[in-house]
Amino acid sequence: MADIFWRRKIKRQAKKILLSLPDLPADIDDNVFIALGTQAAEADKNSKAYDEFLFSEEGYEQMPYEDGVQEVLTLQQSRTAERKSRASIQSKLNMQYFEAVITAKEREVEDANEELAAITEDLGKEYEFLTGSKKGEDGGFWEGVAPDTTSGARHFYEKLKEWGIFVVIALADAFVVFLSLRAITMNESEAFWLSFPAIGVQILFPHLVGRSIANARSKGQDVSRRKDTLVAFGVGVAWLAYVAAMTVLRTNLIKEFYVARYQKPMEFWPLEVVVYVFSVMILIGLGAFLMIRAMDHNPHRSRFSRLKYVYFAKRRALRRSESELDAARKALEQESKTLQFIEDQWDKRAASYPQVGEAAKSVYRRALVNQLGTPEFTTEYLPDTKFRIRRSKRVAG
Repeated sequence: MADIFWRRKIKRQAKKILLSLPDLPADIDDNVFIALGTQAAEADKNSKAYDEFLFSEEGYEQMPYEDGVQEVLTLQQSRTAERKSRASIQSKLNMQYFEAVITAKEREVEDANEELAAITEDLGKEYEFLTGSKKGEDGGFWEGVAPDTTSGARHFYEKLKEWGIFVVIALADAFVVFLSLRAITMNESEAFWLSFPAIGVQILFPHLVGRSIANARSKGQDVSRRKDTLVAFGVGVAWLAYVAAMTVLRTNLIKEFYVARYQKPMEFWPLEVVVYVFSVMILIGLGAFLMIRAMDHNPHRSRFSRLKYVYFAKRRALRRSESELDAARKALEQESKTLQFIEDQWDKRAASYPQVGEAAKSVYRRALVNQLGTPEFTTEYLPDTKFRIRRSKRVAG
């Protein structure tokens, strides 16, 4: 699509250049120009301006019409270079465009090769982290299986599955938290706005606990693992306190509904205990799922998958750029041949003017001698190269 746009723009530019140049008379028609010799001969004969002594030793070498033919063709020949230049404007502009495209595509290919080399190097580093031969993120050993990311669709599927599960858990937590807060607030709007930080705690805390456990586990017996252990313990205690508080709210809400419906308080055993345990398990189950996923999360595995996806994307971009570069080079070569063909044709045209002039003069001479019908004039007028040499050959034979 872009190529079509630029071709149209180049055509408009070439047309604009041609319109800005002074008008140039059209080239002669060979057949018409040669045929005019007969009319010129008849006009010269009828003019009575020439006699048989015109080509005597004191006369002219050729008729004025013949001088005119030579002058016209000399003028046309001098203008051939300008006609050739105007005819080649389109091709020259096309060549400039293709040269610019080749320069841009060569730069794209060079950049793509450099990017591929950098990505390949990063892939090698991530693979070393996954094999456990080098320390990775946070100074830990993150051994794992390198993902088989062979296409963009597979990469996006893995990411979509990961985030899809996260969103489902978040929605379930949001529903539970909203209902719990609705029991202690004045209206739904207030409960809605209070739910956001509560949902954040329910989602963020288990994730932090799982991530800290994964970091501590990757460091083995290293001293730095104490920090991750303390973070996991502190955030875990805070999360369990949050779960206990939300469970109390949830249990009291259910107890109020029970009294309103059955007009009697809920029995402590076993119903109230079951409700409490059920409420605790909902929040712990949802949070524990996020915590376990965070514990199993390997940052280098995700990076390896992303780098593989980027690697294949860059390979495709490189192939596309190489194909476009090859097409631009072929187009430039073809346009160069077109320009050469145009210039050759005009050079041949310039070289043909002498032959056209001789043909026009020959037609004029024949018509003139036929019009006058005087042998003496014919003998004196016709050139030696076309008459007397042939006669001498017959005499010699």
